[in-house]
Amino acid sequence: MATAVSRIADVKAYYGMVLKTVQDLKTNACRCAETIPPAHRAILENIDREILDRFYGCGSPLPPALDGCAVLDLGCGSGRDAYLASCLVGPRGSVVGVDMTEEPLAVAQSRVSS
Repeated sequence: MATAVSRIADVKAYYGMVLKTVQDLKTNACRCAETIPPAHRAILENIDREILDRFYGCGSPLPPALDGCAVLDLGCGSGRDAYLASCLVGPRGSVVGVDMTEEPLAVAQSRVSS
């Protein structure tokens, strides 16, 4: 039986090295664009293509009324939902994205300064 450390290493390898785009996913269970509210889709159109291509989540878990809120995105990956949330929280809010996988985080961080 795999240890917790080896499972973490497997997850990091899968999300960090195996997955380069959504086409690399081994399942399509969470590829449901129809669950994204139209207002969120409009925001997503302005997000960098590489970030969108490296999004492996399910729809958008964010409610539309987040103005001024603080959002913590655990497992943020390349940051698609963190970028979306930053538009929803506005200038009075804040967003922090946390992920254990370096490669997707590097994509997100490279786009912050762009």
